[in-house]
Amino acid sequence: MSGQLWAFIGACLAVIVVPGPDLALLLRNAAVAGRSAASATACGIMTGNTILATAAVAGLTALLQASGPLYNGLRLVGAAYLIYLGVRALIDLTRRRPAPAEPQSVPVAPALPGRLAFRQGLLSNLLNPKVAAFYLALFPQFSLPGMPTLAQHTLLAGLFCLLSLIWYVLLIAVLGRVQTWLQRRTVQRSITGASAAALITLGTGLALQG
Repeated sequence: MSGQLWAFIGACLAVIVVPGPDLALLLRNAAVAGRSAASATACGIMTGNTILATAAVAGLTALLQASGPLYNGLRLVGAAYLIYLGVRALIDLTRRRPAPAEPQSVPVAPALPGRLAFRQGLLSNLLNPKVAAFYLALFPQFSLPGMPTLAQHTLLAGLFCLLSLIWYVLLIAVLGRVQTWLQRRTVQRSITGASAAALITLGTGLALQG
């Protein structure tokens, strides 16, 4: 059992740490609105993870993937939302021009309400069918002897959520330490531009998947 668990943990870490739309969104919100917005975004992402993990345990992700039109509809909605976030980031980038007298710093970060940041993180996670497919594809590959299937899936889903939570707590802690650096205009614009490009690219790739 320990070997299977360690293998599952390794697979989870690979999925969690590899950059994706959730990370791009979190970094973008951290750059434009600070640590509080990043924390709210992470809470939204974790809420989405918990919902999808619960759905996977209940077998709903299997039904989702089995229904071609429903899965494709969710895929296209998710792709459109990612592209929308990327375009909005680019619009914000063009509107915020550095002041000639203060090219390196920003006195006050642009406001991003916590509820909005939370909702963005939640929708970014829920509208990405790859996350649901991850639960569907990964769980059957691991077997914990002596445990019923439902208990196995519950344990694995809980472990994935715990590892995700640890990752985001560490990430927010690091962002808190570099808050002053993040508030520099050049850094804000660089992160916003890179995040916008990543969101649009990921959304376009998701939309083009057949």
